[in-house]
Amino acid sequence: MYGDLSWTDTAGRLLIVLCFLATGICNLTKARIKDHIERMAAFHTPFPAAVFWIGIALQFAGCALLLAGWHAEIGVYCLILFTVMATAIFHRFWSMPDPAKRNLSRIILLGNTGILGGLLLLLENVR
Repeated sequence: MYGDLSWTDTAGRLLIVLCFLATGICNLTKARIKDHIERMAAFHTPFPAAVFWIGIALQFAGCALLLAGWHAEIGVYCLILFTVMATAIFHRFWSMPDPAKRNLSRIILLGNTGILGGLLLLLENVR
């Protein structure tokens, strides 16, 4: 699949892909699509339906490129762009009045920061 990569590199790639595939698939139910687009509109995201579908395309294209080992660098950039945009749209915790939602959103933002760190390390390995 990836040539002569170490088992840790291969495992890391597969875990990152699993994370993005699982969340992407879960977000493709009719209810989740509607919820995401409505929340994006409430956050004043321009063209929320188009942005949602572009995000899904970035997520799945990035995973496919990484799994195939073909233009993996572009795949990592797709996942980085997706993560930054999704975090910027959905996890502006400082503007949330409900303390529980604010705390959860802060935790997710910090988790996404860690995912970005992993993607940057992966980017170095696929160049």
